[in-house]
Amino acid sequence: MGDARGEVDDDLARPQVRLRVLGGLAATVAGRPVDLGGVRQRTLLAALIAAFPHEVSADRLLEQVWHDAPDPSVGSLHFGISKLRDRLEPDRRRGAEGVISRCGTRYQLDLVAERIDAHRFAEQIAVAESACAAGDPDSGLRAYEAALGEWRGAPYADVADADFVRSEIARLNALELRARKALVELRLDAGLVDAALADADGLVSVHPLDERAWELAVLARYRAGRQSDALAALRNVRRLLDAELGIEPGVRLRELETAILRHDEDLLRGSAKPAPGGSPALAPITPMPAPRTQLIGRTSELDEIGRAVSATRLVTLVGTGGVGKTRLALETCRRLPAGDGPWWVDLAPIESDELVTATVAAAVQVRGASSPDRLADILASRECTLLLDNCEHVLDGVAAVVNTLLSHCPRVRILATSREPLELDGERIIEISPLDEADAVELFAVRAAGVVDGWTLDERVREPVRRICADLDGIPLAVELATAQLRVLSEHQIADGLADRFTLLAGGARTAPARQRRLADTIDWSYRLLDPGEARLLRDIAVFAGGFDIDAAAAVHGASTPMAVLEPLTGLVRRSLLRVQPASSPRRYRMLQSIREFALARCEPDELARVRAAHRRTVLDRSRAAAAHLRDARSAQLLDALSADVAEQRSAIASAFAAGDPGYVLRLAAALYWFWYRHGFIGEGIAAITGALAATTPPGHGVDGPTLSAALGGLGGLYYLSGDPVRAVEATERAVHVAAETDDRATAAWMRSWTTYMRAVAAPSTAAADAARAAVAEAGAVARPWQLAEALMIEGMILRFTEGPDAARDTLREAVSVAERCGHRWPVASASWTLARCAMAAGDAADARTALRTMQTTLELDGDVTSWLVMVHMAAALAAWWGRPADGARLLGAVRALGGRIGFLPEVMDPLDAPRDAAAVRAALPPADFDAGLAAGASMTRAEVNALVSAIAAEPANVAGRELSSR
Repeated sequence: MGDARGEVDDDLARPQVRLRVLGGLAATVAGRPVDLGGVRQRTLLAALIAAFPHEVSADRLLEQVWHDAPDPSVGSLHFGISKLRDRLEPDRRRGAEGVISRCGTRYQLDLVAERIDAHRFAEQIAVAESACAAGDPDSGLRAYEAALGEWRGAPYADVADADFVRSEIARLNALELRARKALVELRLDAGLVDAALADADGLVSVHPLDERAWELAVLARYRAGRQSDALAALRNVRRLLDAELGIEPGVRLRELETAILRHDEDLLRGSAKPAPGGSPALAPITPMPAPRTQLIGRTSELDEIGRAVSATRLVTLVGTGGVGKTRLALETCRRLPAGDGPWWVDLAPIESDELVTATVAAAVQVRGASSPDRLADILASRECTLLLDNCEHVLDGVAAVVNTLLSHCPRVRILATSREPLELDGERIIEISPLDEADAVELFAVRAAGVVDGWTLDERVREPVRRICADLDGIPLAVELATAQLRVLSEHQIADGLADRFTLLAGGARTAPARQRRLADTIDWSYRLLDPGEARLLRDIAVFAGGFDIDAAAAVHGASTPMAVLEPLTGLVRRSLLRVQPASSPRRYRMLQSIREFALARCEPDELARVRAAHRRTVLDRSRAAAAHLRDARSAQLLDALSADVAEQRSAIASAFAAGDPGYVLRLAAALYWFWYRHGFIGEGIAAITGALAATTPPGHGVDGPTLSAALGGLGGLYYLSGDPVRAVEATERAVHVAAETDDRATAAWMRSWTTYMRAVAAPSTAAADAARAAVAEAGAVARPWQLAEALMIEGMILRFTEGPDAARDTLREAVSVAERCGHRWPVASASWTLARCAMAAGDAADARTALRTMQTTLELDGDVTSWLVMVHMAAALAAWWGRPADGARLLGAVRALGGRIGFLPEVMDPLDAPRDAAAVRAALPPADFDAGLAAGASMTRAEVNALVSAIAAEPANVAGRELSSR
């Protein structure tokens, strides 16, 4: 309370600044007019008033005020703000904030609302409507008169061409029209017929096509005893509507004419408010909108909502703006049995929680409901369904009404749409997701056929349409806004233009609410409901390219602990600006691309640079923490964690290159290379490391020795997977050299064993065995257990090449033993692969099957990709040798299809064994059967491949042994 009093006292101590937008922009200080300067200064003030009471960013002000300048600068904005401050507070102390306050790079008018005429105008209308709803027409009449006393003419008249004020102008004009109609009604009810008639004539002169205005003008004439004039007015409106619109007057005007012709006495006594059947009695009916377009998809959602409405008295559809909540709710209501309702209550136009009760009462034909309790008393005996649409901006008011109705009206059901839940007991929340790709493409196609005559979804346009729908996350409103652009742009132009989506996606249907005519306005509707902490967190976490968890959000936000961001993070989820990824543990969150770009666009340059730097630090820290356990028993968990962060890793690499920091890329590569190796990110790993090396002089300058040697060793492994052992040797030799220079003997010994293997692959020689033994001996003395396990595995592989299977088996089994003791599963799998090769050469089917099962089980635990494909390729050969060549062909087809997606093929990486495997399968089948098997395998999933490999590995050993021995 002390802070609040301080704010009020501080405001009263300032010069009495008053601002006016009704009838043009103007300001007074202590009652004296202020010269606001030129058009730029006036537009700047208008932008601050339009945003009031919210902050507005420097970027947005530059876009709104200096949009026509070739290269607007922040300096121009600072100068403009300074000049405005000088004009509004000439005695302001230099450096003090005053009327225009600044928080970081965001600005806000620091005034109480009553100092701005548009806010006084809207507040008086809210007071009037509340008074009328409470059954106090006299107070309502006075409040309407006070509101209209503020109206001096068109709002923002001297800056009306500015895009940013158009929605505010439309809102104020709509309020003025509503207030003038209500004032005529109240004056008629109060018997002030002459004043009502003058007001009604003024209305029809300004709004000649407004039938309600004509109803009031006709009724005023009749109550003034001028029946013939009333009938003449009806003839005038009939001619006008026919000439301008080609339509007949509406039902109410026609019934009013009939009532006048029969001298209806009720017209002289009843309320001026319209009622069912056209006779003045009750509040206006709000008709349930009829759908104008086909509903695409959504069958399962409609079924779920229908079941929920039948079983639960409060169902709330939540989801991001434009996702289709209202459309689904209306379709659900359309399917309900006929009866009392369903009643549609559109809450979007109201701005105050106090107006919710009156709006609901008007929609359901109830008069005199001044409070939720009174409304509940009247509805207690009714059985009906209420559709409360667009609740998010008046949640407190909606919650109060709904809670009272549910408590006292046992047969009233409520279906609500909102961007966040009502959070009431018994509420069933159904989150409406965007359309899947197929339905989004169908929606585009259906709407496109209505935009461009003869448009069809053929192969020429299918791919750009798919890109459009994917880039827009399947949000129906966004897809429809994109489709509307087909009038002037091609599908390819629209797909490419989504890089600037908020400029492209504008110009929705003329009859759509203002917030749904541009994609930016749809998101801004939610953004304006955020408190400053939620808004800042939204801007910060928009830097994430994909999913993220609360730890990452806290790190980027600069919070001391993850729990410090829990409250604003919860607010963003609740308001449908952030989606929780289902079944994720720990919970992960994802932001739709359009919301992400909206939030990033509201970051100031220094804020964006800070957030991107924090994002890079976060990605590096998380990657390093995971890398420390990729070769122990926690590898499966950490490989999964790195897989979830792939989008962030890619984004961080691109951000580092853009920021001129190739050293960061090498540091990240040193942490990620083994993950890249295991999961098949071969091409992008090579590109990142080689790009970072090329960007430093000499290559690798600026990073420490262990980091550089790790990155070079990783580069060697990736080159090996790509089928380039020569470059692999070059990279691992450099890694050995860097490690030796920094006296990292363990890494040098470990890398020396890999270099030996790469050389053996590139050019087999008998010297390789001695080099491998020497590397193992050195690793045994200085290296870590996991490094020794890999060195032993490599020695076993080389011994198989140079000295035969029998010489290799003991070393390979020792590699397995060392690896199992330290929890490093990958050498277990790779050594088992070589043991299987040894068993195949010896005709030992039982050992081959055991090795295959071990390899499959181990690789599946880690979710490995590259070595798993190698295992499947070998299993194809085993299938052929064991009498199942058709299964072998299917496995080869699966390897080629799955490996082709990541750019990895065992036959390229392994020029010794893999080609022989494929040749064995091909030789065992007629060409047509082989090709059919390849084609069938190309459509197999990983799970289906694993099931087939398991079946092959489970074949009885004695049968397979005879088959294998016969070769």
